Amino acid sequence: MGTIMADQAAPFPTILTARLRLRQFEPQDDIGLHACLGDQNLMRYWDFTACETIQETRRWVRILAKTTATHESVAWAVADSKSDECIGMVNYHHREARKRRLEIGYILNTKWHGRGLMSEAVQGLMMHCVDNLKTHRITAIIHPDNAPSIRLVTRLGFECEGGPLRDYWRVGNNYMSPMLYSFIAS
Repeated sequence: MGTIMADQAAPFPTILTARLRLRQFEPQDDIGLHACLGDQNLMRYWDFTACETIQETRRWVRILAKTTATHESVAWAVADSKSDECIGMVNYHHREARKRRLEIGYILNTKWHGRGLMSEAVQGLMMHCVDNLKTHRITAIIHPDNAPSIRLVTRLGFECEGGPLRDYWRVGNNYMSPMLYSFIAS
């Protein structure tokens, strides 16, 4: 499970789980994040196209590193707790603090799949959102063919609320129709 490390000097919350450290992005995370965002197969279910070059991913790392806990969108590098290697990303976005709701996203390098790490990372993110941001409703918008992601959120207590949301995502010149899953904090 996740614990929040309260570092008074840093405005960015670090989330620790049994095997992971969810932390602010750093320049050296470009290769680890590119293994995710540059992977056409992984990105086929995302709402934007894969990064074609490491320079494109470096631009994302610079953008993601600038977010702070006060933004409506915050991304964490998912790092292996032993090596501190970036192996993925979790984020929340479309946060509406007054309505106590937000949306989450996540991606993990394929060489780390099958170990329960993304489940651990998303659970840590959810705990942070509920405990520290007082979030009541967490949503995940998932492509209906993304069976591993659907299994992940279902195991974590999300329920399918509907969809497909017709032509909800525009990716390049195409549209995708994902499903809506939600978790309600009790």
